[in-house]
Amino acid sequence: MRRLARAALLAAPILTLCLGLWAGWGASQAWAEDSPAPGTATQAEKAEPAKKPLKLDDVTVRGDTTLEGLAATSATVLDRAEIVDRIYVTPLDIVKQTPGVTINQYHQGGTAAAFQLRGFTSCSHGPDAAIFLDGIPLNETDGYADTNYIIPEEIERVEIVKGPASALYGNYASAGALAFHTIKQGDFTRLKLQYGSFNTQDGVAVIARKDGKLDHVYAGELYHTDGRQNNSSWDKQNGAARWTYKLTDRLDATLGLRAFNSRWDSPGYINQRVYDTNPNQSVNDVNGGWKKRAEVRGDVRYKLGETSKLMAYAWHHQQDFTRWYQNWVSPAQKAGSNYGDERFFQRDVSGTGLSYNYLGQILERETRFVLGLDWMKEFENRERWNLTVGNGRSRGSKYQDFDIDLYTTALFSEFNYQVFKPLRLVLGGRYDMFSGHLNERLPSGQYDSDGPNLFSPKAALTYTVVENWDLYANYGKGFALPRDRDLWKRSYLDPAIRYQYETGLKARPVKWSDFGLALWRLDTDNDFQPKLSDPTTLENAGETRRQGVEAEANFYPLKYVRLHLDYAYLDTEYLKFVESGKDRAGNRLAGVPRHVFNAEVGYQPDLGLGGRINYRYVTDWWVDAANTVKADAFYSCNAQVSYRFDKRYKLALDVINVFDNKYSEYAGFTNGEKIYAPADPLSAYLTLTIDW
Repeated sequence: MRRLARAALLAAPILTLCLGLWAGWGASQAWAEDSPAPGTATQAEKAEPAKKPLKLDDVTVRGDTTLEGLAATSATVLDRAEIVDRIYVTPLDIVKQTPGVTINQYHQGGTAAAFQLRGFTSCSHGPDAAIFLDGIPLNETDGYADTNYIIPEEIERVEIVKGPASALYGNYASAGALAFHTIKQGDFTRLKLQYGSFNTQDGVAVIARKDGKLDHVYAGELYHTDGRQNNSSWDKQNGAARWTYKLTDRLDATLGLRAFNSRWDSPGYINQRVYDTNPNQSVNDVNGGWKKRAEVRGDVRYKLGETSKLMAYAWHHQQDFTRWYQNWVSPAQKAGSNYGDERFFQRDVSGTGLSYNYLGQILERETRFVLGLDWMKEFENRERWNLTVGNGRSRGSKYQDFDIDLYTTALFSEFNYQVFKPLRLVLGGRYDMFSGHLNERLPSGQYDSDGPNLFSPKAALTYTVVENWDLYANYGKGFALPRDRDLWKRSYLDPAIRYQYETGLKARPVKWSDFGLALWRLDTDNDFQPKLSDPTTLENAGETRRQGVEAEANFYPLKYVRLHLDYAYLDTEYLKFVESGKDRAGNRLAGVPRHVFNAEVGYQPDLGLGGRINYRYVTDWWVDAANTVKADAFYSCNAQVSYRFDKRYKLALDVINVFDNKYSEYAGFTNGEKIYAPADPLSAYLTLTIDW
């Protein structure tokens, strides 16, 4: 607790500054107009959700995932105004606007980026974070989740749930969950045409129409870049369509289709010498890949009455994915020797679900209740071939070939009750059941799994001290399954169990500002680690602790002006952990920076000249569990100047890395040296958007 106290002290200057700004500007409150700028009004209203009563129609297919359902957590909800009109290396960059989150941008073309959330560093590349697009899980059986399917311009909002706080999410959600929600209705057309550095071309169209009882939305993207480094070109085509038809006043249905195609070359991870002398160089011309994916989904919603609704959905997606990977070749590796691999993954997944949602009163108290059932069948075929030094992408010998069938059934429920006007109680839980089969062909073997079956309870309280000042506390239990084939081949392993304790404050002291503060701890028991006596054998003996402080503030001192600040302190430690026969207890967790800070100020008028500038600072972090190799701290600064000619046309110039700072959001260690994926240098993008 001493470290957590020190974290609170470190956050104190930030909080003092925020409170000082409120106090100092209080006399100038008349500066603020009655109506905030378009896009900022929604942000300001986040501080007082009670004034925006939830309607039954707002409840989504996975239950009440609106702001009301997340009020007892430190979840961040980004609305459309915070998502569009920005430059992203990959769509995962959207979540950079979340306190405490860092991104591992690998800059490997269509290979998905990863992120750090609540001290877990392989989120979207491991089993620690659940990621959804319109309720469909993107995680594969090893946790990998590709967010390149997402078109930022068609996203209506993103919910970033931190830790195992929500009963709506189970497998992969122990560090948290990302839920991307697309636009479902409207009457508009938006066209984005962008050209920028490295011959980057991006064309996006989103069309929404309402024709009587039919709502239909279409989105499409064509993207190309040559990339900053050699051998880093990337092409992708992305399309989606959704039709919603209101059959009766009580019944409506939706059909959605999505298709994705991507092909890329990638530069690989360069070593220290190249990073220092010529960061535009690539490792070789071997790295790259391609991916194809298609998806269909159907939803049906039926209102039982004014207070309750039944919702059902079914979906299927299929994808093929090939990647060639060969890292920096050391002088010791001779031509013709095995190094690197070609990976081919084939995936067919089907899922269905049903939920009952209630929004009304019990004993004259506002009550929300959701009860849901999810089922999913995953089939994956995974094959790998060796690559050989000097032979490019030519296949060598096959060394991996297996199929996985994984069945997941989950029952979840959440009860949200206003005990009395200032106090709200949230109780929830989910029961996840797993079974499946592993068929290995290299080497030959058959393995079945019946279980594990896991119950994860959740509980939370919110208390309104005075109007617009809300305290909250929550507890959540989550889990992580043994990775990949270990679920079958190491049946003696139990899931790693994770517990989160969190408390915080959400406030809107004056009309033109809002503030949030969270203190949290997330402990893992029963984690997977090699035995000290036999490093080739895993056991449930690892323990880790992650804890920290997060603070966020938004100010709207003038019409169309928004100032955003957020800061996070992360304190992590291996309590029990063995690596390569060595005990790492007491060391800090690899990949987790101690401090993350973001600041942004923007001016976005309805017409005329606007712009914004944002600054991001991330302190250094240990690359290895032994705490012997460090990645460098870095800062980045991006700016935009824009001109809106009328309600239809807007032209924007974005300048990325304004100070041309050399940094890398990813650092690794291989062949006895550090490796990097350098971020883009000073670069610029010109964007024309047309709305009608």
